[in-house]
Amino acid sequence: MKTKVLFALAASFLSICAFSQKKKEMAVYAEKKGNDYYLIRLEENKQIPNVYVYSNGVTKPYKNYTDLKDVVMDFPGMMNSNNSTKEEMVSVLKKGDKFYEITTQRKDPKNFEKTIVTVYEIFQGQKRIVEEYDTIYDLAGSPYKDAIFIN
Repeated sequence: MKTKVLFALAASFLSICAFSQKKKEMAVYAEKKGNDYYLIRLEENKQIPNVYVYSNGVTKPYKNYTDLKDVVMDFPGMMNSNNSTKEEMVSVLKKGDKFYEITTQRKDPKNFEKTIVTVYEIFQGQKRIVEEYDTIYDLAGSPYKDAIFIN
């Protein structure tokens, strides 16, 4: 029963987002280089992802790519992460004075729905698990949804 309610809540959230007028993106991959995070987000109805850099508390566009091959050349880990069972970073989130890294790990690389989502709080260089979700749909109803579903 609880699973059905959560699924219905996630489905209604996703349908509400589908009718919003804003540009909607979904985080698909993130990579940390030095102190900066590079965030790859896929915009609805678009083939080429948008790439942002999160640096010193600010997210801004990194480059405007016109070909998916160029994105993959700059971030080769993105292609491996899609078929991997390793834990992969997908996004970051700053809420108030707290900073979070969101990762996913697929139990089955061929089944997107069998994905564990883990939220880590980063404090003074240390990672601490805050929450773990059994599916991406469970995350949709959480306080951390803005890290994955971006309006």
